[in-house]
Amino acid sequence: MTEIMIYGAVFVAGLLVFDTLLRALFGARRKSAEVNSRLETLAQSTNRGEAYRDLLRKRSGGEGGSVFRRIGRLYEQSGLELAPHQRFLYVAVIFVAAWFLISAVYAGPIIVKLVIQVALTFTVTIAIIAYMRARRVRKFVNQLPNALDIIVRSLNAGHPLTSAIALVAREMPDPIGSEFGILSDQLTFGANLDDSMLDMIDRVGAEEVKLLAVTLTVQQGTGGNLAELLENLAMMVRERLMLRNKIRAISAEGRATMFILLAFPFGLFLMIQTLRPDYFEPLWESGYGTETVVVCLVSMAIGAVILNRMVNFDF
Repeated sequence: MTEIMIYGAVFVAGLLVFDTLLRALFGARRKSAEVNSRLETLAQSTNRGEAYRDLLRKRSGGEGGSVFRRIGRLYEQSGLELAPHQRFLYVAVIFVAAWFLISAVYAGPIIVKLVIQVALTFTVTIAIIAYMRARRVRKFVNQLPNALDIIVRSLNAGHPLTSAIALVAREMPDPIGSEFGILSDQLTFGANLDDSMLDMIDRVGAEEVKLLAVTLTVQQGTGGNLAELLENLAMMVRERLMLRNKIRAISAEGRATMFILLAFPFGLFLMIQTLRPDYFEPLWESGYGTETVVVCLVSMAIGAVILNRMVNFDF
């Protein structure tokens, strides 16, 4: 009993040391990542216009047809700033990883494997970009009330709206710092507020930015106390965030169940394949293996959509 307690104490001590090292490492990386990328780009450029164009070029997803334009918009809203060769490298890594994964679990014709591999690569790439976009939008919305408070205090101090927006760009970290910096640059270069806010909606993709755009454009046309309007908007955004967090807490059990149900078939397949490699041989030899796998994957995809709708709420 004493030896078990000693081993347990050593394990807990090692775990605490490991946790401390991880917190120190990722804490330093997080602080460096929170630096306003627009200010960093501005420091490396010769003038403000060049920094503005360089930041938009790094955020651009390219042009093309409607599908590629939507993917480009999704990439732009994700906040990723990757060069073309870096994008190609990441997609190639996913492509190779998909090949090894499919080769490990499927022994069918190579044409079918290539089709599955391309579809899997495309799906995983879009899923990663969508995840990065959702995380960035969530962080932007969490920062928005504080940014509105800065604008309100600046307006109450007698500064014009453009100076208040520039103050947010200087004082707030990414992603809201760079987005308001781009907005400030557009206003400085002569663009009107309506077009600049529409561009910001396209770049961010958050519903709260639409509320901000409506508030600014309507107040510009009808007049009124802008500081009071933005203060009420900040309060409303905070209440929406509080409601969203309550919904996530209530639906946490349902989301955990969803992930378990989605991961269970794949885990069961890998376990059986590891313990009994020849267990699925009759299925592949019957000639209906591909059709069976496709039907199972389609059924799981439909189930995933249904489960996702059950645990996510619009409000």
